[in-house]
Amino acid sequence: MEKIYEVTRGKVNIKVAGDLESDKKVIVLIPGINGSVDYYDEITPYLQKKYTVVSIDLLGQGKSSKSDSGEYDMDLQAWAILEGIARLRITDNMILFGYGIGGLIANRVAEVRDFSVSKLIMLNTPANAKYADMDAHSSFAAIPLLGRMAKSPVKSSLYFAKNFDTSKLKNPNVINDAANAVDRKTAKKLSKMADDYLEDKAMNKRLRATGFATLAIFSDDDQILTEAGIKDAKATIGRVAHLTIKDLKGAGHVGMIERPEEVANMIIDFDDSVEDVIKVDM
Repeated sequence: MEKIYEVTRGKVNIKVAGDLESDKKVIVLIPGINGSVDYYDEITPYLQKKYTVVSIDLLGQGKSSKSDSGEYDMDLQAWAILEGIARLRITDNMILFGYGIGGLIANRVAEVRDFSVSKLIMLNTPANAKYADMDAHSSFAAIPLLGRMAKSPVKSSLYFAKNFDTSKLKNPNVINDAANAVDRKTAKKLSKMADDYLEDKAMNKRLRATGFATLAIFSDDDQILTEAGIKDAKATIGRVAHLTIKDLKGAGHVGMIERPEEVANMIIDFDDSVEDVIKVDM
């Protein structure tokens, strides 16, 4: 099921795989900047073995509308996600997953509504503002389309490991398709959200404050976060007591697209081996 829901500051597109009335846990998948729910098509079948899978387009991208004000920040995105989830009558015990800046947005959701969340999982997410600029812009990235050349605002090859063969994907153009759906002025505003969020407080302090069981996955061939960004993130959050770090070998920034079964197994193993953190709404 895929449906657009009206929320206070716009309209959010939500895709649901599975039965929301079942006893399965719910895992909520949040895209990064210039992404969409389609990024999760590869991993969803593997996650469905254990979870009801909910993926949500951020305001300003995918099939969601722009924000009503044309402005964007972490609180706007977090509350839009929470309102959308509320429309599905999901009330608690959610696992949140986000890659890149989506990991920061997932954490903000946990910060503002901690009693609804049980675990947090991040893939290739920066920990400090220095590495928060994760757009793979190129002055001209051309792909053949209906006999002509279509310009994409991003260099899609940077999202994958250097030698990854995109032809085997369900949609080899998933990166360009999602990026082309985002207005360029909106993309710049969306990108700034991460800078503001991490300049205000680094991720190690944020993770310690919420206290959630957290899994941080890092790909060894991430051309967006880069080797330096991964090193910085591991050094910054590595001593958070309730955090587990796992390495994803042979994958790039969107490791859940390149190695969906492996990432799904990491999530399931973490969930099975680490106790939920359940907080009480006061």
